[in-house]
Amino acid sequence: MQLHKNAHISRAIEQFSDSTVEMIEVVDDQGEVIGTLSIENMREILDSEDLSQSLGDILQAQLRRNKEGTNKIDHQYSEILDSPIFTDIINSLHDGVFITNGDGVTVKVNKAYERITDLKAEQLIGYHMDDVINAGYISKSASLQVLKEERPVTLMQKIANGRNIIVSGTPIFSNNGEILYVINSVRDITELLELKHQVEDLQELKNLRQSSKEAYSKTEESPFYVSDKMKNLLSIIERVAKTDAQILMHGETGVGKTMIAKHVHEKSNRSSNSFLELNCGALPTNLIEAELFGYEAGAFTGALSRGKKGLLEVADHGTLFLDEIGDLPLELQVKLLKVIEDQAFYPVGSSKLKHIDVRIIAASHKNLKQLVKTGDFREDLYYRLNVVPIHIPPLRERKKEIHAMTEHFLQEYNATYGFDKTITLDAIDAFYDFEWPGNIRELKNLIEQLVVTTTEDHITRDDLPEELLQSRNHAPGEHDDIIPLKQAIEQVERTMITKAMRKYKTTRKVAEVLEVSQSTIVQKMKKWGE
Repeated sequence: MQLHKNAHISRAIEQFSDSTVEMIEVVDDQGEVIGTLSIENMREILDSEDLSQSLGDILQAQLRRNKEGTNKIDHQYSEILDSPIFTDIINSLHDGVFITNGDGVTVKVNKAYERITDLKAEQLIGYHMDDVINAGYISKSASLQVLKEERPVTLMQKIANGRNIIVSGTPIFSNNGEILYVINSVRDITELLELKHQVEDLQELKNLRQSSKEAYSKTEESPFYVSDKMKNLLSIIERVAKTDAQILMHGETGVGKTMIAKHVHEKSNRSSNSFLELNCGALPTNLIEAELFGYEAGAFTGALSRGKKGLLEVADHGTLFLDEIGDLPLELQVKLLKVIEDQAFYPVGSSKLKHIDVRIIAASHKNLKQLVKTGDFREDLYYRLNVVPIHIPPLRERKKEIHAMTEHFLQEYNATYGFDKTITLDAIDAFYDFEWPGNIRELKNLIEQLVVTTTEDHITRDDLPEELLQSRNHAPGEHDDIIPLKQAIEQVERTMITKAMRKYKTTRKVAEVLEVSQSTIVQKMKKWGE
């Protein structure tokens, strides 16, 4: 429905009396629409306008009042924006604030925006956002997007200083629906990502340390160390453990160097913190360096995008056990020496020095003195590590511990695999005649093998490997040690009772043949685990 601008208001009222008419267009002499009227407009006109005017005059009067109202509101906002109090308020915010007017011209920025973007207020205020973009300061404008879509907009901007920021623009409308200002809140994603990575790094460090505690959790006092050699050794270890003196352990492969290192840690003042282990002969040079010292993002091909913390950092305030130290490459020996002397290091690809407090325990089955002579091990590092030298004897020199170890490993693998197996005294007796070139590790592996491969609940001498049984055929006295008489008597008793049990089957008959009480036989067999 259309009416000419010279028409009287009564003509519009007549048209709206028809319930089908919702909007009337007012046109000029050329038929161009100069405004529209709705029922809501008519109520305002009837309340406030001179009804003798034409529709064109009424529309012009309303437009003039709206503009005056808009200018009044705009002036009020301008006063607020220029107010020192408002400036102090937005400068106290951590996030950036960027304000443009309804034409897209910058009118206000706060100190946080200058800090985040490295752009100064004088570079921005008074300039249109198109000019700011063309100058290369920002990649795109949230204000222009808000003015275009007339709604709140959130987008990501790339700043000239390389930072990424999130900008949320919100329009402020006048009474007639025009946008007076666009208020942009700015947050630096770079800072958020750094904080996020810091939190993730702390959580990862916590998880790594917790994992190390679980992997090397404290256990009851080991029943292994019952030989005189090991008792003397442990008395030294427990005195040294309370200090931070460097310990260098020597011994054949499989003698239990890790267990001794862990024992030192548990008896030290660092026992509540991490105990970590690295076998220096198990990885190539570049991986050992990355594992030990950690690395920054992009330090080498294949590196994690966020970098990785090394064992030295994870073990901070705890203990790091470096096994097979003789296999550590010479170039890393220099870095390790600096760590021991300065308690600080540089991660791979980083120029930032990290300070730590770590006790390093080293071990090797090689002759490090000989390696020093041949130039394969640094002399200064050797003497720095060898403050307290400890030699761990092989299992063949501490056979008194075989029985306790056998029972311990048997319980461990019964629990692991859900069995309830036992091992006969006759089978254990065969262990005493074997030389155990692989030491404790070989014994442990054998017990696991017997637990998972034997079909009966009782592991007997017949279940043992042939090479272990053949060791019993050596000439008398060939490998015998001079042992205490009490131990010798016990071994003879065990041998005689075992042979008698194989022949007579019952403790009553064995007691009768050996001329002792049946309770004596039962007690001794129980003691030996039979």
